[in-house]
Amino acid sequence: MAAEVTGRPATLLRVLVLSGAVLLAAGERVKNKIYDEIQGDMPCFKRFNGTHEIGCTSKFFGNTGVLHVIEEKADFDWVYEHGPHQPYVLAFTPLFLTEAVLQRATDSGKVSGVVVVVPEDFDPETQLLDGFSGETECPDDYLGLYSASSNPDYAGYCRRKPWNPNGTSMLYTSWEFPIFLITNQTSVDNIHSCFEKFNKPVNGMPRDWPLCSLELKSNMYGTTNSEVCMRRASIGPLSTDNFCDPLYDYNIWGTLKPMNMSEEIPAKSVIIVAARMDAATMFDNISPGANSAVSGIVTLMSAAAAIYKHKEEIINVSNKNILFILFQGETWGYIGSSRVVWDMEQGQFPHKVKDDVKDQIAQINLTHIDYFIELEQVGQAMESSQLYLHTDPISNANPEVREETDNLLEVFKGASDLVEEINLFTVKEEVPLPPASIQSFLKRVNISGVVITDHEGEFKNPYYESFLDNYRNVKYEAGSDSDLYHKHITNVASLLATAIYKLATNTTKKIRADPELTNELLFCYMKNMTCNLVQESGGDMAKYLEPKPAKLYVSVENGERERSYVTMYLMAWLLGDEVKRDQQDCKIESIYNMNQFYYYSHLGNGTCVQSTVRKTEAMSPAFLIEDYDWKSGEYSTWTESGWKLTKVMIFLRPSILEEVAVVCGGVISLVLSVIVVHFMNSRADLLFGLSTPPAAC
Repeated sequence: MAAEVTGRPATLLRVLVLSGAVLLAAGERVKNKIYDEIQGDMPCFKRFNGTHEIGCTSKFFGNTGVLHVIEEKADFDWVYEHGPHQPYVLAFTPLFLTEAVLQRATDSGKVSGVVVVVPEDFDPETQLLDGFSGETECPDDYLGLYSASSNPDYAGYCRRKPWNPNGTSMLYTSWEFPIFLITNQTSVDNIHSCFEKFNKPVNGMPRDWPLCSLELKSNMYGTTNSEVCMRRASIGPLSTDNFCDPLYDYNIWGTLKPMNMSEEIPAKSVIIVAARMDAATMFDNISPGANSAVSGIVTLMSAAAAIYKHKEEIINVSNKNILFILFQGETWGYIGSSRVVWDMEQGQFPHKVKDDVKDQIAQINLTHIDYFIELEQVGQAMESSQLYLHTDPISNANPEVREETDNLLEVFKGASDLVEEINLFTVKEEVPLPPASIQSFLKRVNISGVVITDHEGEFKNPYYESFLDNYRNVKYEAGSDSDLYHKHITNVASLLATAIYKLATNTTKKIRADPELTNELLFCYMKNMTCNLVQESGGDMAKYLEPKPAKLYVSVENGERERSYVTMYLMAWLLGDEVKRDQQDCKIESIYNMNQFYYYSHLGNGTCVQSTVRKTEAMSPAFLIEDYDWKSGEYSTWTESGWKLTKVMIFLRPSILEEVAVVCGGVISLVLSVIVVHFMNSRADLLFGLSTPPAAC
């Protein structure tokens, strides 16, 4: 039996434990008094491809610096030429978020971080006259149809006439310090008030300590490139944290009529109608993509809903089928579309054949594609009502494809005559396609297709792939009877549905999209993902969404994908039929079945819908091919770094002399404490009146 600790040692032990607990509690309270946490959930973060890394990271314990708010260009000069309290954390509005500004901050050696603050009164339309895009001037050019390795004759076109002239490539640059976006107005006000009170120079002279400072924490685990990062991750479970993960999400798609494995699909019988589902910015937790993605998503869904009302008419007179698909990860080298093409070539789209599944969905391959219609940016044609049809000059060199393309253009021209609100123009045939998912298909097969956009040449979107591509950018006035934007998108959806009907039936009929549905979808994706439509028809994952615009970043395998599931449920609701099944029976029997079942607990007393809509993986084939050449440029190799937390703290920092004095004072206190404890321990009998316990018998 262990001896019981009694007498003098036990008393001292209790005193030390109690003292330690008090000190820990007091230390935590002191920390909370010194540091004030402000918004820190929108950091710039690291990504990697087969050759290099991009983005931002902080040191392991964070980067600390004296706050300096930039209000005009001269403030930069003051920091670099006169500021004595380096390192600095610079705070400025998007007006100063340029490659030159960040590069100068890097070269100065005096900057440890940057926060980009967006005040309520910031108006990009009047303050950012040149626009702002973190993308390159030629998005996805390196993996597209017209890259130097694919088609050298057209490789230089975008360099001469950039699609995205506002592109800065900042999204694809590796920065040496952390950068955060701050949109929370309380946090913005805290930064400004702290700077004004403690840091703002007086008559050009720096202020004395203490000074307002920021601590930026966004340490990334990954490094170098995807090959190195993935190799480190495969070595073994060195930690529970991932170094990096492949970009991963789901393509969401469905067909007008089910396709059973037992029935042969005729060649050239599937009309693909596509749009991209993702957008990107430099920062985490914000990727609105109002024009770059949402305009196409909503147009496709509205047109699909309109066409589905005429499903029986199409089935009765035609063997054509329509496949509506939203591709994921297109921003990062056409991940979603290249995966569909790869799966088709491998004979496994949507899945490999299973011998033991009844009513199994048929496999689709490239020979089944009749026409390919793609919606890219279509939102910024509201005032002119002008849309442009782009075709591929390479595939159209084939006489058969040229004839089919001419027919496709003629069908759209006829649809435009019926939907008078939209004026269509055909882009010159020698002009290559803008960035579009169809390029993944055209790299493998010659098909007839068209890309519909709001621009003939360079993008009209001044904020392509930036956090400013939001509802204000497209002038969407939610809840206003005078809103013209949802009417414009409704007209584009009507034009698309009318053209699809003609292609499927060879019959002319004006198909009208529902403006109320269009408006609801726009409100949900661009303003508030907790909207009534999503809560009722977005499935169980809708309850996890926040009352914010949809976050359209592609994510990783274990990342946020609520928006993808919600979109799948919305598509199933639009391309489905109500069936009499209770909740227990309304479930997917197998992902291989041609029909899927979706239960909507908030529709009526609970509604079961049968639909062809499903999800399939959107992860680059590069991560599935054994011994893939990471530098080949054939498929996307993008990965995302792992990280634990991101945080921004604001606090008052004393001078270095004061900090040294505090440390020295702490050391002296520690030494004195040890001496006192030793003295008390050696004199405990006299101090506490303790006597030595008698020896055991």
